[in-house]
Amino acid sequence: MEEHVHLQAIVPGKLVYLGPIRRDLVPTYQRWMNDLEVSQTLTAHWRVPFTVEDELEWFEQVRRDSTRRIFTIYERLDDRPVGNAELFGIDFAVGSAEIGIVIGERSVWGRGYATEALTLLLDFGFTVLGLHHIWLRYYASNQRARAVYDRVGFREVGRLRQATRIGPYRDDVELMDILASEFQSPVLAAKLHLPSHHG
Repeated sequence: MEEHVHLQAIVPGKLVYLGPIRRDLVPTYQRWMNDLEVSQTLTAHWRVPFTVEDELEWFEQVRRDSTRRIFTIYERLDDRPVGNAELFGIDFAVGSAEIGIVIGERSVWGRGYATEALTLLLDFGFTVLGLHHIWLRYYASNQRARAVYDRVGFREVGRLRQATRIGPYRDDVELMDILASEFQSPVLAAKLHLPSHHG
C-alpha cells in the first residue's frame, strides 16, 4: 500500500506535521479562539468573542509579518487541522525568537501532539532559520503546558510574580528557554543533509 502523501507538510512528524496557515481555515481558527477552555491560558482570551472578520484581520497581519513564522498543526492520520504553532518576535540579527503553541481541538489533547509539534517547530527555528535562542512564557498554573515544555527540553529561567490574571485570579508568568546547542534535530537536518546537532 502506497504511503499517503501530505502535500502541505513542511515539517513532517510521526503524529502531526506543520503546514501553512490557510484562509479557508479561518472559521476553524475562530472556533478555537472562542473556546474558553482552549484560550483561557492565552493572552487572546481577553478579546473573546472573536468574529470571522477578527480572524481574517489576524490572518492578513501574520501573513505579512516578516518577524513571524506561523504554521497550522495537522494530524498526520487524516490531514485534519488541530492547532497552530509559531515563532514570533524573530530577531535575525541576534538569532532569537519567542515560541507559542495552541492545540485547538480538545478531542486530541493528551495524545502527544503538542510535544511533537513544538519539537518540529524548534527544528524549523534552529535548523532552517539558524536561530540560536528560543524562549517562551506561560502561566504558572498551566501545569499541562509545563510538562510539554520540560519534555521538549526547555529550561526555566525566571518568574514574573502575579504578572497576569485569568478572570479574577492572579497568576505568575514563567519564562523558559532553549539554545540551539541543547537541541538535536529530529527531522530537518537529515532532509537537508546537515549535522543533526548544533555546535
